[in-house]
Amino acid sequence: MTAPKKRRRRKVIRKAPDYVMGAIPDDTFGAATDPLPPKGPEAPPLTISKRFKHLLDNPDLYAAVSALPSPSRVGRPAIHPPIAYLVFLCSISLFGSARATASHFEEEQWWDVVRRGVRTHMGDEAADALQPTGPTRGQWNYFFHMKLKPAFANVRDTSRELWIQQALDHGMMKETGKRVSRSYPERHQVIHADATVACPPSSQRHRTTVNKVTGEIRHHRVDADASNTVEGGGTTVYGNKFLSAAVRLANTPHSRVILGIESIRHKSAKRDPIRDDEGTAFIKLARRILNRAPGLRAITYDTALRGVHRAPLIADGLLVFTTQHSGLAPESLHRFEYDACHHDLYVAEGRVCERRLTVGGVTVTHYTPLPVEELQYRRGKRARFYHRVTINCPVEIHTEHIRVDETDEDRQIDPSTGRQRFNRTEHLRQVPPDSHAGRRLKGFRQDSESQHSRFDQSYPHKRVPVYGANAALLIYIGYAWLSNSVTRAMINLTPSA
Repeated sequence: MTAPKKRRRRKVIRKAPDYVMGAIPDDTFGAATDPLPPKGPEAPPLTISKRFKHLLDNPDLYAAVSALPSPSRVGRPAIHPPIAYLVFLCSISLFGSARATASHFEEEQWWDVVRRGVRTHMGDEAADALQPTGPTRGQWNYFFHMKLKPAFANVRDTSRELWIQQALDHGMMKETGKRVSRSYPERHQVIHADATVACPPSSQRHRTTVNKVTGEIRHHRVDADASNTVEGGGTTVYGNKFLSAAVRLANTPHSRVILGIESIRHKSAKRDPIRDDEGTAFIKLARRILNRAPGLRAITYDTALRGVHRAPLIADGLLVFTTQHSGLAPESLHRFEYDACHHDLYVAEGRVCERRLTVGGVTVTHYTPLPVEELQYRRGKRARFYHRVTINCPVEIHTEHIRVDETDEDRQIDPSTGRQRFNRTEHLRQVPPDSHAGRRLKGFRQDSESQHSRFDQSYPHKRVPVYGANAALLIYIGYAWLSNSVTRAMINLTPSA
């Protein structure tokens, strides 16, 4: 494997706004002086041997064997049962490569842990059927390419269902007994999700290259699924893109449970019609989780999730938090007319504001954020969310309810532009990003960065040791099994019946 090249960073030019934004008021989303939650306790370090033991002590791992292809009844009998290869897959993230995993499984001290785990969870007959040592690298490569890769979708779906159940058994994504504001959901009710780019073993784009001086022709192995992707901040990365969602307990180290992983499209739809784009894939994953976990309250993501993606999840009753996308100009919302006054309300920087023009030497547009007294939730065929806002008028104080989910009127097509009349969920946020509640939810999302960083650091040169999107997805699934097994052991989960 080659060392990674330097990541190129594009220069991001942000245009200064041509308006003045007023001070953020203290309201139901908190005050600027409110302290953020304190840092939780530091996670204790774990040795490789402990992590490996936690993996083999996970009863769900043995239930996932059903997703693997059974040994064929024709041809040469299989040397190792499917469980041996599933453990091998999960161990690649522990030892760094298939070569290192095969070397470890030749040693008695490592393979005996596998035998004891199989004996405990699958019985004596299954344990006695194991060979004295684990699969060789050649045996693994054959099973991986001929058996495991064709069954990747079944492995992904079976793993996801078991992981969601594990989180529920931990008490995550469940309703709490105490009254909790919709703006401040508890940590275990919030999913953090993000996409990452996994670098292949080689960054070569061309199968053959010619030395212009000597004429030497060199042949290279190329990842056919990999391509350039621009990450947040303008950084260009070469590799395959993956989406993951996870949840964790508050103030509990080693409590993250990865709920699902998906390979997503990062090329044009014409070049890669099989995979979904990031937003569509996340909607499908979030809805699968919500169907199993109705106590789920909120989701945090980055700016890749736009209004068109947030709208269906908000209609499902979720609080969907992302930071505000740069470059959004204020949009007219509504004019409220009363007997003695009228007020023009706009949406600016994710909040409902009142627009005023100050006339002096230069006319300046001024937006005053309105205080939100409550984020209201109403359940029906489609969930509805409202901001109960206060308009401080010299004549009298007005109270209005502003929808923060997509309405039927918003979805109508404007004949003059051919576009949707108002992209409400793009401009107006359930929880404004610049509020105390917004900064709290933004902090939850950072756990996704930690997860992806640990995944990258599991392999030499931060390169996943396989070629192809489906193969890399299986490696990520193995990493998730290892991570979730550590979580199960560290919080002393009692397996459900």
